[in-house]
Amino acid sequence: MFKKFKIFLVIFIFLFPLNLFSQQDAQPKPQAGRKTILDFKDELKLNEEQVKSIKKIIDDFEAKNRSLSQKMANLDRELKELLEKEGELKEIRKRIKDIFSLRADMIFNEIEAGRKIDKLLNEEQKERWHQIRRGDIKKN
Repeated sequence: MFKKFKIFLVIFIFLFPLNLFSQQDAQPKPQAGRKTILDFKDELKLNEEQVKSIKKIIDDFEAKNRSLSQKMANLDRELKELLEKEGELKEIRKRIKDIFSLRADMIFNEIEAGRKIDKLLNEEQKERWHQIRRGDIKKN
C-alpha cells in the first residue's frame, strides 16, 4: 500500500506540472485566458508590418514548442510506465532530466520570442507593452 502511495506521490509531484505543457495532439490548443501581444495591437498602435512580423515570430515559436511538447509527452508516458513497473532508477533519472531539459528549452523559446518581438516595437510601444504585461493597463 505504501509503495503504491509513493509511486502516486512521485507521479503527482513531478508530472502534474508537466502535463500542463504536454500535448497529445499535433494541433496546438489555445490557452484559455492567455493573451498575446496581438490581442493588444490597437492599444499598442501596431502597424501592419509589425503585426505581420509578430505573427511570424509567434507561429515559429508555437511550431518549435509543439515539437518539444510532443517529445515531452512521449517521455512523460515512458516515465509513468517506468514508475509503474518499478523500472531502473538510472532510466527514471534520465527521463526526468530529459523532460526538464525540454521544459527549459520551451521556456527559453518563449523568452527568445519575446525579445524578438520587443525589437520590433518603438520605445513608446515597448513601454506600453510592459505596462500591459504588468497588469497596469487592461484590454479595452
